[in-house]
Amino acid sequence: MTDTLKGQITNEQKEVRKENEEKLKDFEPLHAKPPHWLSTMGKNEWTRLYPYLKALPISELDRTLLAMYCNSFAQYREALKDIAQNGQIMFELNSQGVEVKKKNPSVEIMNAMSKEIRGIAGQMGLSLDSRLRLVGLNNEDDEQEDPMQKFKKRGKS
Repeated sequence: MTDTLKGQITNEQKEVRKENEEKLKDFEPLHAKPPHWLSTMGKNEWTRLYPYLKALPISELDRTLLAMYCNSFAQYREALKDIAQNGQIMFELNSQGVEVKKKNPSVEIMNAMSKEIRGIAGQMGLSLDSRLRLVGLNNEDDEQEDPMQKFKKRGKS
């Protein structure tokens, strides 16, 4: 990943990053087989992601976090399915026997799982932003121009 870095990074910094990347290879690689306790949908998501994750510095230590992601994804999809079938609004009889509108509980589940998915995705390199951070392309130092360079350019105009 360090080889892809561009911008204001010294050869010494690149060397340190390469050494750190090599240390990540000392951890046991993530196993392809998903945990037995995941639902079928969760296992399918694990299987879908696994080939992509092999390219990232992910290890067996990250197994629980990935399983949580896959479980949250499965719950999100189940909630989405329920909303598609029953709608966002449900009707229920209150204690007086009057029909009242109520938000489908699956809406809250879907919202909670969406937040969970985004959080874990950001930690594991499953989002564009987190992958850019992993390879160093989203480094603020690269985006900020040296004030002296900016001043020199202004004088040339």
